[in-house]
Amino acid sequence: MITPSSLKFIKLKDYQKYCLIENPSNDDLLKSLLSTSDYELSKMKSIEVDKIIEGFKDIFDTEHKFVSEFSIYGTTYGFIPKLDDITYGENKDITSYINDWGNMHKAMAVMFRPVKKKLGSQYIIEDYEGSHVYSEVMKDMPLNVVMGAMVFFYNLTNELLNYIPNYLKEQLKSLPQYKVDSIKNGELTANYSALVKEALQNLKKLQSFPYINA
Repeated sequence: MITPSSLKFIKLKDYQKYCLIENPSNDDLLKSLLSTSDYELSKMKSIEVDKIIEGFKDIFDTEHKFVSEFSIYGTTYGFIPKLDDITYGENKDITSYINDWGNMHKAMAVMFRPVKKKLGSQYIIEDYEGSHVYSEVMKDMPLNVVMGAMVFFYNLTNELLNYIPNYLKEQLKSLPQYKVDSIKNGELTANYSALVKEALQNLKKLQSFPYINA
């Protein structure tokens, strides 16, 4: 039995299978990621199983580096090259899918699309026409690319949340006093607080990757 030495050798769909199991065990991990049966698992030596589990812990505990491009089935897919130009639809779909491992392939289909043109490290990807276009293909993408994209998106969102309060304070300075008073009296504060609370909850979910039992 060959144990993956890196997350790049694990497909997203296999990890999704593991993540969607309620209270998954190490047995579930091995059957999902190694495509082994209960019978095959029962015949393995305990010391061999322990080594495999430790091996998985090692590759999951490594730093998840951002990967901007990857190739699969003869096509190169690139991450959205300029997030400043992200559309409302793209952003809405990413935030809708990324907190649910069952829909992670759909989130990746928003973030990554076929590269149409490339010059050096710069590239242009296909326009977004909905996650359904490439979501099935994304199920076979390498898990290291998925993890790197999630961490990148998490860090970006976290930076944005830290930036927003200071930005709002600066904006308040330029508003007429009556508008400032209305904001301080709660006219907009409640909505903003709810938005930040929801975003922080989502970020905590992102940090809690389904993991291997200790």
